Amino acid sequence: MEIESALKSFLQSKNSTILYGEFYGKKLLLLGLNGAYAFENDQIFEFDTDNFTQIESSQLTERLKSLVDEVRSNLTHYQSLIERKENAILQGKHIAKFFQKSFVLKQKLNKALNFCTQSNEALNLLASEQAFLKKNLRLLIFATKMLEKNAKELIYRLDGLYTLINSIKSERLNQNIYVLSIISTIGLPLNLIVGFFGMNTGGLFLQNNAYGSLIVLSIIAFVFVCGVLYYRLKTKQELILDTDYAKASKKEKTP
Repeated sequence: MEIESALKSFLQSKNSTILYGEFYGKKLLLLGLNGAYAFENDQIFEFDTDNFTQIESSQLTERLKSLVDEVRSNLTHYQSLIERKENAILQGKHIAKFFQKSFVLKQKLNKALNFCTQSNEALNLLASEQAFLKKNLRLLIFATKMLEKNAKELIYRLDGLYTLINSIKSERLNQNIYVLSIISTIGLPLNLIVGFFGMNTGGLFLQNNAYGSLIVLSIIAFVFVCGVLYYRLKTKQELILDTDYAKASKKEKTP
C-alpha cells in the first residue's frame, strides 16, 4: 500500500522525469506523466490509479513507441520551423520577434532532448535487467538515441541561427554608423565653406566678383564630388581585394 501511495503522489506531481530502478523493493519504470510499470518474474504490471494490473509486453512496447513517435513528430516540426527561418534569412527577410521565438523553441528542444536522454538511459537499464524485453526494446533504444542526436543538432542549428542574426544586426548597425561618418566627413568641409562665406564681416574675397556665388558653389560641388568618389573608390578597393582573393584561391586549386 505504501508503494501505491508513493506512485500516486509521484504521478500527481506532474513530474516528467523518466527513470528505471528499484522502488520499495520493486523494479519500476517511471514514465513521468505517462504512468508507471512494475516488473516481476518476467511479468509486467501497469499502475492504474490505486493498484497494479498485469499487461502484456506488447502493450508496454506500444506505449513506449507512441511516446517516441510523439517526440519524433515534435522534432520534425521544430526542424521545419528552423529551416523556414534559415531560408528567410538567406532571402534577406526580417523575422519578427526572432529572439523571443528562438528562446521558446530552444526550451521545447531542450525538453525533447531531456526526454530522449532519460528514455535511452532507462530503456538500456530495463533491457539489461529484464531479458525478456530486450528484443522488443532494441529498436526503441536505437530510436531514442537517434532522436537525442537529432535534438542536439537542432539546438546547434538554432544557436548558429541566433548568432548569425546577431551578426547581421551588428553589421547593419556598423554599416549605418559608417555611412553617417562618411556623410559627416564630406559635410564638414562644406560646412566650413558655407560658414566662412556666411560671416558678417567685410573684406571677403570674391565679394565684389560677379561670379563669386558661382565659384563658391563650384568649390562646394567639387569637394562633395571628391568625397563621394573617395568613398566609392574605397568600396571598390574592398571588392577588388575580395576578387583578388577569389582569383588567388582559384589559381592554387589549378594544377
